[in-house]
Amino acid sequence: MGEYGTVGGRPSDIQSRPVNVPILDLTRVRQRIATQLDERWRRILDQSSFVLGPEVKEFESAFASWLGVEACAGLGNGTDALILSLRALGLQPGDEVIVPAFSFFATAEVVALLGGKVVFCDVDPETLNLSPADAEARVTERTVGIIGVHLYGRPFDVDALLDLCRRRNLWLLEDAAQAHGAEWKGKRVGGFGQLAAWSFYPTKNLGCFGDGGAVTGNDRALVQHVFNLGNHGQSVRYTHMEIGTNSRLDSLQAAVLNCRLALLDEDNARRGEIACRYHGAFAGVGDLRLIPDPPGVKTVYHQFTVRSSRRDELMAFLKERGIASAVHYPSPLHHQPALKGLVEARDEDLPVSTAAAKEVLCLPVFPELTNDEVAAVSEAVRAFFGA
Repeated sequence: MGEYGTVGGRPSDIQSRPVNVPILDLTRVRQRIATQLDERWRRILDQSSFVLGPEVKEFESAFASWLGVEACAGLGNGTDALILSLRALGLQPGDEVIVPAFSFFATAEVVALLGGKVVFCDVDPETLNLSPADAEARVTERTVGIIGVHLYGRPFDVDALLDLCRRRNLWLLEDAAQAHGAEWKGKRVGGFGQLAAWSFYPTKNLGCFGDGGAVTGNDRALVQHVFNLGNHGQSVRYTHMEIGTNSRLDSLQAAVLNCRLALLDEDNARRGEIACRYHGAFAGVGDLRLIPDPPGVKTVYHQFTVRSSRRDELMAFLKERGIASAVHYPSPLHHQPALKGLVEARDEDLPVSTAAAKEVLCLPVFPELTNDEVAAVSEAVRAFFGA
């Protein structure tokens, strides 16, 4: 038996056994790093180095090196990473920022929070990442930048968006919250835009055991500006050059990240192996649509997402059989009540995003998932469609 278990038996065997497959099991994650993490946490406690301590500096350096970028600033969470990036990029009230209509709420929330105008564009019908062509059609003289989301761990079309930003004099902010290790043409994301914002929420490919975030980039001064903003606008202690906030990655969470970063290549490879098994099991099954990887893209499968017009029925079917699944995301962003009156968008202007919210379903794909569990998920999905 390998680390992740053996392949399950015949389909009838799988269906007859009790099944309980979670969407994620953080207990399994902790078990893999428990010894090393306990040592690191004990050292932090002994040194009382809770804020901006050695563990944070170690992680910032290691993560920047792993990504192949010049600088990293640890922050309190991924939302702050977006907010402080926008501030460092100079977003002013009334400035227009183009964001995909199909993403987590924070992608648009941060623009509105700073007084910017959210301009939604549609997503690609295959990858569900921001459509460069639709984004360009929405650029006006008030547009200052684009937030591109590497959705589900699959990079957006970096070349097309960089070309658009160069031609129209816009900045590009990568929302890389789901894409730790994803690659565009052999280079890891996180250094293509002026800045990249990361979340280390526990469910992420690289997650801590609480909240955490970071900003990376190749402009050291710009990343330092983000760090200063998250440290009350200080350039040196008690010298506050601008109004900032308190958003710092704490040492205990940095220790978790240092443990998990060492395993991230292995974990992403395991996610890819699980995805490969799913692709083989689901090809030609029912009306399932799988999200393809364009040439030159390496996906890290933060989520393994399928699409079906029978999504809700399939989700209920799996739940009855003890298999967890999740919908990311159940509504396009222009449907969110908090944005009512702040955005001008109609379903007919964003047809792909509107349709995707009714069809997407995410299946278990975390690295500690056993092959037996993968087989159980696969057989249950096939059974629903009568395959």
